[in-house]
Amino acid sequence: MHIQALRSQATNKRSIISSINLIALETLPLIQPGQDVSKEIIKAITSESISIDDGDVIAIAQKIISKSENRYLDISHLDPSEEAMTLSTKIDKDPKFIQAILNESQKVVRYRMGVLIVEHKLGFIHANAGIDRSNIDQLKNIVLLLPENPDESAKKISESISQYFQKNISIIITDTMGRPFRNGIVGFTIGSHNIECLLDERGKKDLYNNELKVTQIGIADELAAASSLLMGQAAQKKPVVLIKGYQFKQNNLSDSRSLIRSEEEDLFR
Repeated sequence: MHIQALRSQATNKRSIISSINLIALETLPLIQPGQDVSKEIIKAITSESISIDDGDVIAIAQKIISKSENRYLDISHLDPSEEAMTLSTKIDKDPKFIQAILNESQKVVRYRMGVLIVEHKLGFIHANAGIDRSNIDQLKNIVLLLPENPDESAKKISESISQYFQKNISIIITDTMGRPFRNGIVGFTIGSHNIECLLDERGKKDLYNNELKVTQIGIADELAAASSLLMGQAAQKKPVVLIKGYQFKQNNLSDSRSLIRSEEEDLFR
């Protein structure tokens, strides 16, 4: 499956992008604990005869990373705390599920009936700490946690695929989230390697020679959102998307944490 996105970018001292190409891998198996995601991606790319170039970005849904890293949790064994019990009565959720959320969180930010918004241990604000019950076997009371260190997971996959193809490959690991003031979930980046996640345009000039004061572009989140169009949220089974033609500054020191707004600057906390 392909998406070609036409785009003109008139930023100073950067190449103008006229198009990017998004390709969803079609032949990935259902990932099991212990399975090497990078090897499965290499197999799919090879079997589908897709060419790999320097600067390609591979977007990977966090769910297959979590599955490969065996981030499953049987919540039936959890002992809910007093906080979990109190929240369960306020939002009408299983206290054991709430305890799993609290275990993965730094603090509760907001809640209302059916919804618990927390600051995840990784730093971002997320509903239910990103804990998921969709697309996993529900015969037992099992949930799937986010990867423990998505940036490190992205680094290992980037290095493995880059070495195999002898190309400079970047990785983003994606999830979906809701947004203040907007309906609908969108893709965002929770882990990355070898990509400039946040493009700082402050100090540059616009078309009318005005200096940009606050403009920062969440490049990795934009690519994650575009990739989510192909990944889908139900039974599409396309958790990996190859992004070709996006020109950016590759930087091993830039990771997904650069996208997290500090609490002091966050108007919604």
